[in-house]
Amino acid sequence: MRFVTAALTIAAVCASAAVAVASPPRLSDVQFLAANRCLGIESTKQFASPDADALRQLLKGQTGGRDSYIYDKADQIREDGVRDASRAGAENNARLAAERDGVCRALASTTTASTPGAPHNMVQ
Repeated sequence: MRFVTAALTIAAVCASAAVAVASPPRLSDVQFLAANRCLGIESTKQFASPDADALRQLLKGQTGGRDSYIYDKADQIREDGVRDASRAGAENNARLAAERDGVCRALASTTTASTPGAPHNMVQ
């Protein structure tokens, strides 16, 4: 009987560890807002990036647990990102490209690093 109880306990611990690894990390409100801005920027034709899908996945896993005004602000910031990306100008384009390649890529890598089976950078 003890063997069965121990086996069930070990199985439960392993199952909960697998769920913890499979779920994306919880973003702070600031990171959540930044990811929404990045998604807005990368949703445009000019600044389209493969990271947009990773950001969508990241944001999809961030449901619940936030105040409603954060979700409202996220929608507004995402629309602002689209609007900023549609403006012409070399300086604006350079700034948005730097944002896409810096902050946005870092947020998108949060998703790929937490996905089981995703390649990880290993320090040797």
